[in-house]
Amino acid sequence: MTSFLSRRALLQGAAALGATQLATQSGLAFAQSKSISATTYPGAWESAHRSILLPSFAKATGATTNLVPSLAVDTVSKIVAAKANPPYDVIILDEGPYLAALSQDIFAPIPVAKMPYLKDVPAKLVDPRGLGVFVSGQIIGIAYNTEKIKTPPKSWNDLLKPEYKGRVGLSGMGSTLMSAWMAEIARLNGGSEENMEPAFQFMKKLLPNVSAVASSPGALATLFQQGQIDISVHYNNNVGDLQSKGVPVALARPDSGWIYIRSVMHIVKNGKNPDLAAAYINAALSPEVQTRMADEPYLLAPVSSKATFSKGLQAYARNTADLEAMNGVDWAKLNPRRAEYIDRFNREIRV
Repeated sequence: MTSFLSRRALLQGAAALGATQLATQSGLAFAQSKSISATTYPGAWESAHRSILLPSFAKATGATTNLVPSLAVDTVSKIVAAKANPPYDVIILDEGPYLAALSQDIFAPIPVAKMPYLKDVPAKLVDPRGLGVFVSGQIIGIAYNTEKIKTPPKSWNDLLKPEYKGRVGLSGMGSTLMSAWMAEIARLNGGSEENMEPAFQFMKKLLPNVSAVASSPGALATLFQQGQIDISVHYNNNVGDLQSKGVPVALARPDSGWIYIRSVMHIVKNGKNPDLAAAYINAALSPEVQTRMADEPYLLAPVSSKATFSKGLQAYARNTADLEAMNGVDWAKLNPRRAEYIDRFNREIRV
């Protein structure tokens, strides 16, 4: 514990220095009274952004942030409904919702000249239209209570075991977590993103074991913390956050491999503070913020070439090449039918 706290203190000092450099490098001047509205994901993401990103952004700009937890699909819906006066200046989305939203014309171009840390991000992680930049990645595996489940699960099929009756937790399919997992289950059982029938058949078998379906991955983590579930599909950052709170939980790698999900930030078109939105994303890309987000407890995979993969993160991936070798989702095929799948999930998956 002592070594971890010392490392965290060291990184906090580095982040403060980095924030000063960020303000100098950006060449932007901001009034102290300025404020932006930004989205985050509920749960561990919100905790990470409040404790790491927001202080760095405030140090660099003197601006404040109204941080709003929101699932990606809900974020897009709200912006589309109020295009002329969007509720947010900068948003974070997973890859699937971002690709689906491109046709909605809700993103403003990224001002490269105002984002000096963009140069440290590989070109393939920047939207080819210049409408967004990936900021980090998450890893999906099998989360389980280490006190109640002594033998780590080895396969997604283990969730079907009779001993887990009433102990499995899931998130709603409106979350990228569950959509990506359903696509994986479909693939493993002969289906695909365009044919999710095998995944829904798997779910029918799983239902007797399901104790709760949470509204979001963050709410799913709360069920673990409260002892209402013992095993679930989950992200590594939520598991790391739970571990830091003393919850006896670990993340097991399925025999079919980890699932890798990337998140991207965008400046919202017609937003009130595009310069501050650019500075916010630039702060998110700074090596200091990227390194701290990759460290315990959040373990979010960095995209900056200047950031460090922490020891904890290396338990999942040693480098970017390892991440890219993980299982992914063909969102171009899934997105056209995702609303249909979500509706079916909401109708059929009841506990």
